[in-house]
Amino acid sequence: MNYLPAYRLKIYRNFKAIEAVDFHGIVRYYERYEQDIHQLDFEEYFDCLASYTQALYEIGDYRKHLVMCDFLLETIIIQNVETWGGEDLYTRTLLAKATSQYYEQEYQSAEHILMEFVKITPENTLPAQKLWKKCLLCQKPVWLMRIRALGVGILLFTALFIAIEIFVVAPFFSEYHARVQQAHNVLLVLGLFILFAGELRHIWICHHSVNRFVQHARQKKSA
Repeated sequence: MNYLPAYRLKIYRNFKAIEAVDFHGIVRYYERYEQDIHQLDFEEYFDCLASYTQALYEIGDYRKHLVMCDFLLETIIIQNVETWGGEDLYTRTLLAKATSQYYEQEYQSAEHILMEFVKITPENTLPAQKLWKKCLLCQKPVWLMRIRALGVGILLFTALFIAIEIFVVAPFFSEYHARVQQAHNVLLVLGLFILFAGELRHIWICHHSVNRFVQHARQKKSA
C-alpha cells in the first residue's frame, strides 16, 4: 500500500518527536507502525531502522537486537551507507552485535565479529579488546577444567586428611600430630596454588592472544 506524502510525513514526524533516550517508546512506536515506516523514503526509513536497532540494545532485548543487526548490516552494505550521523555505523553495529552475543553467551560468535572489527579498525580497538577478552575469559578450556579438578581434589583430600588428624591422630598418635599438621598445611597451600595458578594462566593467555592479534592487525594495515 502506498501512503500519501502527508501521512508518511506524519509517521516520521511522530517518530522523531519521541525523546532520544526513550528507548522503550522508540521500540513500541516502530513495532506498532512498522509497515508504515517501510513506506517512508529511504533516508527516513533508515533513520528509523537505525534508531530502533539501537533502542533494542539499550533496553536489553539482545535476541531481537541480533536479528535487527543482521538486517541493518545487510542494508548498509546494499545501500552503500558509509557514514550516518557523522559516524561509521557499520563498525558501531558490529560492536553492538558482538556485545549482544556476549550477553546471550554466544562467545565464539562474538569472537568472530570482534576479529573482523579489529581488522577493519585496528587503530581504535579498545572497546573491542575489552569485550573480546571477556568472551575468552568466559570460555573455560579443557586444560583449565582439569587443573580446577586437580586443585579441588587436593583440597577435598586435605579436608579428609584434617578429619583423620582430628579424630585419629590427635587422640591416639599425638607424637605424629605436628608432622600431620605440617602435611595438611602443605596440601592446603598446594591445592590453592594450583587453582590460583590455573586461573592466572588462563587470564594471561586471554590477554596475550588478543593483544597479539591487535598488534598484528595494526602492523598489517600500516604496511
